[in-house]
Amino acid sequence: MTAARNLLRFAVALRLCLPVVATLLLILVASLPLRIPNVAALEPLVALISVYYWSVYRPDLMPAGAAFLIGLSVDLLSGGPLGLNAVVLVLVQWVAVSQRRAFVGKSFIVGWLGFLLVAAGAGCLNWLLVMLFHGRLIDPTPAVLGYLTGILLYPLAAMLLWRLQQIARPA
Repeated sequence: MTAARNLLRFAVALRLCLPVVATLLLILVASLPLRIPNVAALEPLVALISVYYWSVYRPDLMPAGAAFLIGLSVDLLSGGPLGLNAVVLVLVQWVAVSQRRAFVGKSFIVGWLGFLLVAAGAGCLNWLLVMLFHGRLIDPTPAVLGYLTGILLYPLAAMLLWRLQQIARPA
């Protein structure tokens, strides 16, 4: 009986950690040297999409502390300013949770439009913070291209995350 309880507790804990662990694994995969041009730019996009998705559809599984940890992981793997993505992802988590009633139960397009708005704000904030960090004007083209890539990746990523959400659903 004790072994069965322990197994059940482990399964519950695994379900609760699934969004964060899956996001960290996706970031690690995006950081692999795959000989694909600009693949490293996917790390922050994967993190942004995942934090937004889980914050809207399962905020209990994506608290601000988890978003901060994910952002720090992106900062460490990308070699960028430490804390930059952490701050941006905490703000994304806060906005997504505070506006989730506008997205939950609506069509996929509504959630995607919400991502468009949140990603635009996150991209602008990230660009501004990088400029402040470096103390000079930085070409916004990579930020705009990253934003457009995120928009295009969101449907595919949302499908994958929805499947994971089915696993994380309480029994």
